Amino acid sequence: MASKSPLFFLFLATVAGSFLSLLFPWWIGLSFCILTIICFFSNLALNPILILSFFFVGLSWIIAPQTLPNGESFVIGKVSRSNSNIVRVSNVQFHTSSGWKKGGAITVFLPRWVRTTPKLADEFMAKVNKKDGKVEAVDVFWTELSFSLLDKLIRWGVKVSDYLYFQMKRYMFKEADTVASVFLGRKDVSFNLKRLYRNGGYAQIFSVSGMHVGIISMITLLILSELVPWSIVKYPAVFVIITIYGATVGFSIPTFRAISLFTLFAFFKIIDRPQNFLNLLGMVGLFEVLNDGSIIFDASFQLSYSAVIAMAVLGPKIPVFKPKWVSEALNFTLAANIGVIPFLILNFGRIYIASFLFNAIAVPVLMIFILEGAMLFSFFALLGITTMERIIGTGVLPFAGSLDWLVRFTNKLPLSVVKIHPKVTAFWITFVVFALVILWILLHDERDILDTSHRNLIDDL
Repeated sequence: MASKSPLFFLFLATVAGSFLSLLFPWWIGLSFCILTIICFFSNLALNPILILSFFFVGLSWIIAPQTLPNGESFVIGKVSRSNSNIVRVSNVQFHTSSGWKKGGAITVFLPRWVRTTPKLADEFMAKVNKKDGKVEAVDVFWTELSFSLLDKLIRWGVKVSDYLYFQMKRYMFKEADTVASVFLGRKDVSFNLKRLYRNGGYAQIFSVSGMHVGIISMITLLILSELVPWSIVKYPAVFVIITIYGATVGFSIPTFRAISLFTLFAFFKIIDRPQNFLNLLGMVGLFEVLNDGSIIFDASFQLSYSAVIAMAVLGPKIPVFKPKWVSEALNFTLAANIGVIPFLILNFGRIYIASFLFNAIAVPVLMIFILEGAMLFSFFALLGITTMERIIGTGVLPFAGSLDWLVRFTNKLPLSVVKIHPKVTAFWITFVVFALVILWILLHDERDILDTSHRNLIDDL
Protein backbone atom coordinates (compact mmCIF):
# COMPACT_ATOMS: atom_id res chain seq x y z
CA MET A 1 0.00 0.00 0.00
CA ALA A 2 2.89 2.38 0.66
CA SER A 3 3.94 2.16 -2.98
CA LYS A 4 0.38 3.02 -4.09
CA SER A 5 -0.03 5.97 -1.69
CA PRO A 6 3.41 7.63 -1.42
CA LEU A 7 2.03 11.14 -1.02
CA PHE A 8 -0.15 10.02 1.87
CA PHE A 9 2.88 8.65 3.72
CA LEU A 10 4.78 11.88 3.01
CA PHE A 11 1.82 13.76 4.46
CA LEU A 12 2.00 11.68 7.64
CA ALA A 13 5.73 12.45 7.79
CA THR A 14 5.11 16.21 7.59
CA VAL A 15 2.56 15.96 10.41
CA ALA A 16 5.13 14.12 12.55
CA GLY A 17 7.81 16.71 11.75
CA SER A 18 5.54 19.65 12.58
CA PHE A 19 4.64 18.06 15.90
CA LEU A 20 8.29 17.36 16.77
CA SER A 21 9.21 20.97 15.97
CA LEU A 22 7.18 21.98 19.01
CA LEU A 23 9.30 19.78 21.28
CA PHE A 24 12.84 19.98 19.86
CA PRO A 25 15.01 22.63 18.13
CA TRP A 26 15.09 23.06 14.35
CA TRP A 27 18.67 21.82 13.92
CA ILE A 28 17.56 18.27 14.75
CA GLY A 29 15.21 18.45 11.77
CA LEU A 30 18.10 19.66 9.64
CA SER A 31 20.07 16.59 10.78
CA PHE A 32 17.20 14.39 9.53
CA CYS A 33 17.39 16.03 6.10
CA ILE A 34 21.18 15.64 5.85
CA LEU A 35 21.10 11.99 6.94
CA THR A 36 18.36 11.09 4.46
CA ILE A 37 20.24 12.79 1.61
CA ILE A 38 23.36 10.77 2.52
CA CYS A 39 21.30 7.56 2.61
CA PHE A 40 19.71 8.40 -0.74
CA PHE A 41 23.07 8.66 -2.51
CA SER A 42 24.60 5.67 -0.72
CA ASN A 43 24.31 2.06 -1.78
CA LEU A 44 22.04 1.10 1.11
CA ALA A 45 19.07 -1.02 0.03
CA LEU A 46 16.42 1.21 1.59
CA ASN A 47 12.88 1.83 0.46
CA PRO A 48 12.85 5.21 -1.37
CA ILE A 49 9.47 6.10 0.15
CA LEU A 50 10.94 5.52 3.62
CA ILE A 51 13.90 7.77 2.81
CA LEU A 52 11.64 10.50 1.43
CA SER A 53 9.37 10.23 4.46
CA PHE A 54 12.26 10.91 6.83
CA PHE A 55 13.35 13.80 4.60
CA PHE A 56 9.89 15.36 4.85
CA VAL A 57 9.92 14.86 8.61
CA GLY A 58 13.05 17.02 8.71
CA LEU A 59 11.77 19.52 6.14
CA SER A 60 8.49 20.21 7.94
CA TRP A 61 10.45 20.33 11.21
CA ILE A 62 12.65 23.14 9.84
CA ILE A 63 9.99 25.29 8.19
CA ALA A 64 7.31 24.92 10.89
CA PRO A 65 6.15 28.37 12.09
CA GLN A 66 7.27 29.54 15.50
CA THR A 67 4.93 29.77 18.45
CA LEU A 68 3.86 33.25 19.48
CA PRO A 69 5.90 34.05 22.61
CA ASN A 70 4.40 35.02 25.95
CA GLY A 71 4.18 38.73 26.66
CA GLU A 72 3.57 41.59 24.27
CA SER A 73 4.24 41.48 20.52
CA PHE A 74 2.92 43.01 17.33
CA VAL A 75 1.13 40.70 14.87
CA ILE A 76 -0.19 41.05 11.34
CA GLY A 77 -2.20 38.53 9.37
CA LYS A 78 -5.45 37.83 7.55
CA VAL A 79 -8.85 37.23 9.14
CA SER A 80 -9.97 33.67 8.43
CA ARG A 81 -12.81 33.53 10.97
CA SER A 82 -14.68 36.19 12.89
CA ASN A 83 -17.27 35.69 15.61
CA SER A 84 -18.33 38.33 18.15
CA ASN A 85 -15.16 39.41 19.97
CA ILE A 86 -13.03 36.46 18.81
CA VAL A 87 -11.00 36.53 15.60
CA ARG A 88 -9.02 33.73 13.96
CA VAL A 89 -5.95 35.08 12.16
CA SER A 90 -3.94 33.13 9.56
CA ASN A 91 -0.79 33.99 7.56
CA VAL A 92 0.57 35.39 10.81
CA GLN A 93 3.83 37.26 11.21
CA PHE A 94 4.87 38.65 14.57
CA HIS A 95 7.54 41.15 15.61
CA THR A 96 9.77 40.77 18.62
CA SER A 97 13.08 42.31 19.68
CA SER A 98 14.86 40.00 17.23
CA GLY A 99 12.75 41.06 14.22
CA TRP A 100 9.88 39.63 12.18
CA LYS A 101 9.10 35.91 12.36
CA LYS A 102 6.57 33.59 10.74
CA GLY A 103 3.98 32.34 13.19
CA GLY A 104 1.14 29.87 13.11
CA ALA A 105 -2.55 30.75 13.00
CA ILE A 106 -3.79 32.29 16.25
CA THR A 107 -7.07 33.11 17.93
CA VAL A 108 -7.20 36.69 19.20
CA PHE A 109 -9.67 38.03 21.78
CA LEU A 110 -10.64 41.60 20.94
CA PRO A 111 -10.85 44.32 23.61
CA ARG A 112 -14.26 45.04 25.11
CA TRP A 113 -14.28 48.57 23.72
CA VAL A 114 -14.33 47.21 20.15
CA ARG A 115 -17.93 47.47 18.91
CA THR A 116 -17.47 45.95 15.45
CA THR A 117 -15.70 42.86 14.21
CA PRO A 118 -13.52 42.45 11.11
CA LYS A 119 -14.79 40.72 8.00
CA LEU A 120 -13.31 37.66 6.33
CA ALA A 121 -10.09 38.35 4.36
CA ASP A 122 -9.48 41.68 6.13
CA GLU A 123 -5.86 42.56 6.89
CA PHE A 124 -5.49 42.37 10.68
CA MET A 125 -2.91 44.26 12.76
CA ALA A 126 -2.73 44.28 16.53
CA LYS A 127 -0.55 44.70 19.56
CA VAL A 128 -1.29 41.58 21.58
CA ASN A 129 -0.47 40.15 24.96
CA LYS A 130 -0.19 36.38 25.37
CA LYS A 131 -0.64 34.95 28.85
CA ASP A 132 -1.45 31.36 29.87
CA GLY A 133 -2.04 30.45 26.22
CA LYS A 134 -4.66 33.17 25.69
CA VAL A 135 -3.92 35.94 23.16
CA GLU A 136 -5.64 39.24 23.90
CA ALA A 137 -5.45 42.36 21.74
CA VAL A 138 -4.36 45.56 23.46
CA ASP A 139 -4.61 47.78 20.37
CA VAL A 140 -6.16 46.53 17.14
CA PHE A 141 -6.77 47.69 13.58
CA TRP A 142 -8.04 46.05 10.41
CA THR A 143 -8.66 47.14 6.85
CA GLU A 144 -9.48 45.86 3.36
CA LEU A 145 -6.01 45.95 1.84
CA SER A 146 -6.12 42.73 -0.14
CA PHE A 147 -7.40 42.83 -3.70
CA SER A 148 -6.77 39.26 -4.81
CA LEU A 149 -9.46 37.37 -6.70
CA LEU A 150 -9.95 35.03 -3.75
CA ASP A 151 -10.49 37.92 -1.34
CA LYS A 152 -13.03 39.52 -3.68
CA LEU A 153 -14.80 36.17 -4.02
CA ILE A 154 -14.96 35.75 -0.23
CA ARG A 155 -16.39 39.25 0.28
CA TRP A 156 -18.95 38.64 -2.47
CA GLY A 157 -19.85 35.36 -0.76
CA VAL A 158 -20.44 37.14 2.56
CA LYS A 159 -22.99 39.42 0.90
CA VAL A 160 -24.72 36.44 -0.73
CA SER A 161 -24.80 34.60 2.61
CA ASP A 162 -26.38 37.61 4.34
CA TYR A 163 -29.04 37.86 1.61
CA LEU A 164 -29.87 34.13 1.71
CA TYR A 165 -30.11 34.19 5.51
CA PHE A 166 -32.58 37.10 5.27
CA GLN A 167 -34.68 35.15 2.75
CA MET A 168 -34.63 32.03 4.94
CA LYS A 169 -35.90 34.11 7.85
CA ARG A 170 -38.85 35.13 5.67
CA TYR A 171 -39.86 31.69 4.41
CA MET A 172 -38.54 29.13 6.93
CA PHE A 173 -39.53 30.89 10.16
CA LYS A 174 -38.17 29.26 13.33
CA GLU A 175 -36.26 26.59 11.37
CA ALA A 176 -34.33 29.29 9.46
CA ASP A 177 -31.49 29.29 11.98
CA THR A 178 -31.07 25.52 11.70
CA VAL A 179 -31.03 25.55 7.88
CA ALA A 180 -28.74 28.61 7.75
CA SER A 181 -26.31 26.99 10.20
CA VAL A 182 -26.29 23.67 8.35
CA PHE A 183 -26.07 25.09 4.82
CA LEU A 184 -24.28 28.42 5.29
CA GLY A 185 -22.33 27.77 8.49
CA ARG A 186 -23.73 30.97 10.02
CA LYS A 187 -22.25 31.92 13.39
CA ASP A 188 -24.79 34.63 14.24
CA VAL A 189 -27.65 32.27 15.02
CA SER A 190 -29.27 31.60 18.37
CA PHE A 191 -26.75 30.78 21.11
CA ASN A 192 -29.20 28.35 22.70
CA LEU A 193 -29.51 26.47 19.40
CA LYS A 194 -25.73 26.18 19.02
CA ARG A 195 -25.38 25.02 22.62
CA LEU A 196 -28.12 22.43 22.13
CA TYR A 197 -26.32 20.91 19.13
CA ARG A 198 -22.93 21.07 20.82
CA ASN A 199 -24.12 19.39 24.02
CA GLY A 200 -25.85 16.66 22.04
CA GLY A 201 -22.75 15.75 20.05
CA TYR A 202 -23.86 17.30 16.76
CA ALA A 203 -21.55 20.34 16.62
CA GLN A 204 -20.04 19.11 13.32
CA ILE A 205 -23.38 19.74 11.60
CA PHE A 206 -23.00 23.50 12.09
CA SER A 207 -19.40 23.52 10.87
CA VAL A 208 -19.41 23.47 7.07
CA SER A 209 -16.92 20.76 6.17
CA GLY A 210 -16.10 18.00 3.73
CA MET A 211 -19.37 16.24 4.56
CA HIS A 212 -21.35 19.26 3.32
CA VAL A 213 -19.26 19.66 0.17
CA GLY A 214 -19.40 15.89 -0.42
CA ILE A 215 -23.19 15.74 -0.19
CA ILE A 216 -23.63 18.78 -2.46
CA SER A 217 -21.14 17.31 -4.96
CA MET A 218 -22.91 13.96 -4.92
CA ILE A 219 -26.37 15.49 -5.42
CA THR A 220 -25.13 17.72 -8.24
CA LEU A 221 -23.29 14.85 -9.95
CA LEU A 222 -26.36 12.63 -9.74
CA ILE A 223 -28.46 15.31 -11.45
CA LEU A 224 -25.87 16.21 -14.08
CA SER A 225 -25.12 12.56 -14.87
CA GLU A 226 -28.68 12.21 -16.14
CA LEU A 227 -28.56 15.44 -18.14
CA VAL A 228 -24.92 15.70 -19.25
CA PRO A 229 -23.10 12.32 -19.15
CA TRP A 230 -19.77 13.69 -20.40
CA SER A 231 -17.08 13.98 -17.69
CA ILE A 232 -15.46 16.94 -19.45
CA VAL A 233 -18.67 18.92 -18.82
CA LYS A 234 -20.22 17.67 -15.59
CA TYR A 235 -17.10 17.70 -13.39
CA PRO A 236 -16.12 21.32 -14.24
CA ALA A 237 -19.77 22.29 -13.68
CA VAL A 238 -19.73 20.72 -10.20
CA PHE A 239 -16.42 22.46 -9.50
CA VAL A 240 -17.98 25.85 -10.31
CA ILE A 241 -21.00 25.12 -8.10
CA ILE A 242 -19.00 24.02 -5.06
CA THR A 243 -16.57 26.94 -5.52
CA ILE A 244 -19.50 29.37 -5.40
CA TYR A 245 -20.78 27.50 -2.36
CA GLY A 246 -17.32 27.70 -0.77
CA ALA A 247 -17.27 31.48 -1.29
CA THR A 248 -20.74 31.75 0.27
CA VAL A 249 -19.58 30.00 3.45
CA GLY A 250 -16.36 32.03 3.58
CA PHE A 251 -13.93 29.39 2.28
CA SER A 252 -13.40 27.87 5.71
CA ILE A 253 -10.36 25.60 5.85
CA PRO A 254 -12.41 22.34 5.81
CA THR A 255 -14.41 23.65 2.84
CA PHE A 256 -11.31 24.72 0.93
CA ARG A 257 -9.76 21.33 1.69
CA ALA A 258 -12.80 19.44 0.38
CA ILE A 259 -12.98 21.56 -2.78
CA SER A 260 -9.28 20.95 -3.44
CA LEU A 261 -9.76 17.22 -2.97
CA PHE A 262 -12.72 17.16 -5.36
CA THR A 263 -10.75 19.20 -7.92
CA LEU A 264 -7.93 16.67 -7.93
CA PHE A 265 -10.40 13.79 -8.09
CA ALA A 266 -12.24 15.43 -11.01
CA PHE A 267 -9.00 16.15 -12.88
CA PHE A 268 -7.90 12.50 -12.80
CA LYS A 269 -11.43 11.41 -13.65
CA ILE A 270 -11.52 13.67 -16.73
CA ILE A 271 -8.17 12.42 -18.05
CA ASP A 272 -9.28 8.85 -17.26
CA ARG A 273 -6.30 7.99 -15.07
CA PRO A 274 -6.58 5.70 -12.03
CA GLN A 275 -6.60 7.65 -8.78
CA ASN A 276 -5.81 6.49 -5.28
CA PHE A 277 -7.98 8.34 -2.78
CA LEU A 278 -5.35 8.37 -0.02
CA ASN A 279 -2.80 9.71 -2.49
CA LEU A 280 -5.10 12.61 -3.37
CA LEU A 281 -5.78 13.24 0.31
CA GLY A 282 -2.03 13.19 0.98
CA MET A 283 -1.43 15.70 -1.81
CA VAL A 284 -3.86 18.19 -0.27
CA GLY A 285 -2.62 17.56 3.27
CA LEU A 286 1.02 17.85 2.23
CA PHE A 287 0.39 21.33 0.83
CA GLU A 288 -1.50 22.41 3.95
CA VAL A 289 1.09 21.28 6.48
CA LEU A 290 4.10 22.55 4.52
CA ASN A 291 2.35 25.90 4.16
CA ASP A 292 1.58 26.20 7.90
CA GLY A 293 2.67 23.40 10.21
CA SER A 294 0.72 24.87 13.14
CA ILE A 295 -2.50 23.74 11.45
CA ILE A 296 -2.01 20.24 12.87
CA PHE A 297 -3.00 21.62 16.29
CA ASP A 298 -6.29 22.99 14.94
CA ALA A 299 -9.33 20.94 15.99
CA SER A 300 -10.86 21.27 12.53
CA PHE A 301 -7.76 19.78 10.90
CA GLN A 302 -7.62 16.90 13.37
CA LEU A 303 -11.30 16.01 13.11
CA SER A 304 -11.45 16.35 9.31
CA TYR A 305 -8.45 14.19 8.49
CA SER A 306 -9.10 11.56 11.15
CA ALA A 307 -12.66 11.15 9.86
CA VAL A 308 -11.66 10.91 6.20
CA ILE A 309 -8.72 8.56 6.86
CA ALA A 310 -10.96 6.29 8.94
CA MET A 311 -13.58 6.29 6.17
CA ALA A 312 -11.01 5.34 3.53
CA VAL A 313 -9.14 2.71 5.54
CA LEU A 314 -11.61 1.28 8.07
CA GLY A 315 -14.78 1.66 5.98
CA PRO A 316 -13.96 -1.13 3.49
CA LYS A 317 -13.06 -3.46 6.38
CA ILE A 318 -16.51 -3.35 7.99
CA PRO A 319 -18.76 -6.27 6.89
CA VAL A 320 -21.21 -5.45 4.10
CA PHE A 321 -24.88 -6.44 4.08
CA LYS A 322 -27.64 -6.02 1.51
CA PRO A 323 -28.63 -3.64 0.04
CA LYS A 324 -24.98 -2.92 -0.60
CA TRP A 325 -25.23 0.84 -1.18
CA VAL A 326 -27.00 1.32 2.16
CA SER A 327 -24.41 -0.84 3.90
CA GLU A 328 -21.48 1.07 2.41
CA ALA A 329 -22.99 4.43 3.31
CA LEU A 330 -23.47 3.31 6.91
CA ASN A 331 -20.02 1.69 7.06
CA PHE A 332 -18.23 4.84 5.95
CA THR A 333 -20.26 7.01 8.32
CA LEU A 334 -19.59 4.60 11.19
CA ALA A 335 -15.87 4.57 10.39
CA ALA A 336 -15.77 8.39 10.39
CA ASN A 337 -17.38 8.49 13.85
CA ILE A 338 -14.80 6.00 15.14
CA GLY A 339 -11.93 8.02 13.67
CA VAL A 340 -12.79 11.26 15.46
CA ILE A 341 -13.05 9.72 18.97
CA PRO A 342 -9.43 10.49 20.03
CA PHE A 343 -9.71 14.11 18.96
CA LEU A 344 -13.13 14.61 20.54
CA ILE A 345 -11.49 13.55 23.79
CA LEU A 346 -8.48 15.81 23.24
CA ASN A 347 -10.37 18.96 22.27
CA PHE A 348 -13.57 18.63 24.25
CA GLY A 349 -12.81 16.10 26.98
CA ARG A 350 -15.91 14.09 26.20
CA ILE A 351 -17.44 11.50 23.91
CA TYR A 352 -21.04 11.35 22.82
CA ILE A 353 -22.62 7.93 23.28
CA ALA A 354 -26.24 8.58 22.36
CA SER A 355 -25.50 10.61 19.24
CA PHE A 356 -23.01 8.03 17.91
CA LEU A 357 -25.66 5.84 16.29
CA PHE A 358 -27.79 8.79 15.12
CA ASN A 359 -24.76 10.42 13.50
CA ALA A 360 -24.21 7.23 11.54
CA ILE A 361 -27.79 6.62 10.41
CA ALA A 362 -30.35 9.43 10.79
CA VAL A 363 -28.23 12.57 10.50
CA PRO A 364 -26.77 11.89 7.01
CA VAL A 365 -30.26 11.22 5.62
CA LEU A 366 -31.70 14.43 7.10
CA MET A 367 -28.62 16.37 5.97
CA ILE A 368 -29.12 15.24 2.37
CA PHE A 369 -32.71 16.54 2.29
CA ILE A 370 -31.85 19.80 4.10
CA LEU A 371 -28.84 20.58 1.91
CA GLU A 372 -30.68 19.65 -1.29
CA GLY A 373 -33.62 21.84 -0.28
CA ALA A 374 -31.35 24.70 0.75
CA MET A 375 -29.56 24.53 -2.62
CA LEU A 376 -32.82 24.79 -4.54
CA PHE A 377 -34.09 27.52 -2.22
CA SER A 378 -30.88 29.53 -2.74
CA PHE A 379 -31.11 29.11 -6.50
CA PHE A 380 -34.63 30.56 -6.67
CA ALA A 381 -33.84 33.19 -4.02
CA LEU A 382 -30.99 34.54 -6.15
CA LEU A 383 -33.33 34.56 -9.16
CA GLY A 384 -35.97 36.38 -7.11
CA ILE A 385 -38.73 33.78 -7.70
CA THR A 386 -40.61 34.16 -4.41
CA THR A 387 -43.27 31.54 -5.18
CA MET A 388 -40.65 28.79 -5.44
CA GLU A 389 -38.92 30.14 -2.34
CA ARG A 390 -42.13 29.76 -0.39
CA ILE A 391 -42.81 26.23 -1.73
CA ILE A 392 -39.28 24.91 -1.18
CA GLY A 393 -38.93 26.68 2.16
CA THR A 394 -42.11 24.95 3.36
CA GLY A 395 -40.78 21.61 2.07
CA VAL A 396 -37.53 21.93 4.01
CA LEU A 397 -39.29 22.71 7.32
CA PRO A 398 -40.17 19.08 8.29
CA PHE A 399 -36.58 17.88 7.83
CA ALA A 400 -35.08 20.80 9.75
CA GLY A 401 -37.69 20.31 12.46
CA SER A 402 -36.90 16.58 12.61
CA LEU A 403 -33.21 17.36 13.04
CA ASP A 404 -33.98 19.77 15.90
CA TRP A 405 -36.24 17.17 17.52
CA LEU A 406 -33.56 14.49 17.21
CA VAL A 407 -31.02 16.74 18.92
CA ARG A 408 -33.43 17.54 21.78
CA PHE A 409 -34.28 13.86 22.15
CA THR A 410 -30.59 12.92 22.32
CA ASN A 411 -29.93 15.50 25.02
CA LYS A 412 -32.57 13.86 27.22
CA LEU A 413 -31.12 10.34 26.92
CA PRO A 414 -28.99 8.94 29.76
CA LEU A 415 -25.24 8.91 29.10
CA SER A 416 -25.73 11.23 26.12
CA VAL A 417 -22.39 12.82 27.09
CA VAL A 418 -19.55 11.04 28.90
CA LYS A 419 -16.81 13.28 30.26
CA ILE A 420 -13.31 11.82 30.07
CA HIS A 421 -10.68 12.46 32.76
CA PRO A 422 -7.75 12.75 32.39
CA LYS A 423 -8.38 13.63 28.76
CA VAL A 424 -4.72 13.80 27.64
CA THR A 425 -4.02 10.24 28.82
CA ALA A 426 -7.25 8.97 27.27
CA PHE A 427 -6.39 10.75 24.03
CA TRP A 428 -2.97 9.13 23.72
CA ILE A 429 -4.36 5.66 24.47
CA THR A 430 -7.17 5.91 21.89
CA PHE A 431 -4.97 7.71 19.34
CA VAL A 432 -2.15 5.13 19.53
CA VAL A 433 -4.64 2.28 19.11
CA PHE A 434 -6.29 4.05 16.16
CA ALA A 435 -2.93 4.92 14.51
CA LEU A 436 -1.54 1.38 14.89
CA VAL A 437 -4.68 -0.16 13.37
CA ILE A 438 -4.58 2.27 10.43
CA LEU A 439 -0.86 1.73 9.80
CA TRP A 440 -1.19 -2.05 10.05
CA ILE A 441 -3.94 -2.03 7.41
CA LEU A 442 -2.00 0.33 5.14
CA LEU A 443 1.22 -1.67 5.33
CA HIS A 444 -0.35 -5.13 4.95
CA ASP A 445 -3.30 -4.57 2.61
CA GLU A 446 -2.18 -4.98 -1.01
CA ARG A 447 -5.49 -3.77 -2.42
CA ASP A 448 -5.97 -0.19 -3.48
CA ILE A 449 -8.00 1.81 -1.00
CA LEU A 450 -11.58 2.15 -2.32
CA ASP A 451 -10.93 -0.44 -5.04
CA THR A 452 -13.62 -1.56 -7.45
CA SER A 453 -15.43 -3.59 -4.81
CA HIS A 454 -15.66 -0.69 -2.35
CA ARG A 455 -15.89 2.43 -4.48
CA ASN A 456 -18.22 5.13 -3.25
CA LEU A 457 -21.20 6.35 -5.19
CA ILE A 458 -19.53 9.44 -6.65
CA ASP A 459 -16.77 7.38 -8.23
CA ASP A 460 -19.34 5.34 -10.12
CA LEU A 461 -20.95 8.36 -11.76
